[in-house]
Amino acid sequence: MFGLGASKLDRGLDAFEKGEWKRARRTLEDALMDDENANGFYHLGVLYWRGLGGDRDKRAAADCFARAADVGHAGAQTAYGIALRSGAGVEKDIEAARANFRAAAGAGDCEAMVQIATMCEPDEHRRWLLRASELGYAPAMRHLSDALMRYDPIEALSWLYAAVALSADEAARKRAGALAREMSAAEIDAAQKAGRQYAKDIQQRARERR
Repeated sequence: MFGLGASKLDRGLDAFEKGEWKRARRTLEDALMDDENANGFYHLGVLYWRGLGGDRDKRAAADCFARAADVGHAGAQTAYGIALRSGAGVEKDIEAARANFRAAAGAGDCEAMVQIATMCEPDEHRRWLLRASELGYAPAMRHLSDALMRYDPIEALSWLYAAVALSADEAARKRAGALAREMSAAEIDAAQKAGRQYAKDIQQRARERR
């Protein structure tokens, strides 16, 4: 909550956090005319990309993401990479997308790690997914489970259980249930124990980073 003396940018970001999309969009557009700000451009880009508070405009979104990405905003680098990879709002450029994902992943953005993983060979693919999973990112855990399914189903199930324990991720819960139906009680028990330990370790590391 920002008071009357708050800047336009702060008021726009506050409206974004509250889900007041029209006010957020209008205020951020106004704020960024006076003061370019990477975080502001990123959030305005999200509004344009999703069509929140007004018409969807992928081109304007990509431009906002590019501006923020140029000064190292990790979330914007990931978002711009997605636009570049798909050619949505900007000319398709796979190598530029890869460079943005790697920069964002290097800064710790978990979605960027998932994105770059899908562009890598199997060994590097798993390493990126494991890194994001160890940071507690449930989508990465689901992707890692998929990568492990063929040759280590117990480990695959373990990461699904970890995702459920940490975030109550419904997609992970459904996948875990489907996989567990194909496994023995002993295998399920082993996966549950490993999943609980993974979740515990992730929570401990998160506390240590604070």
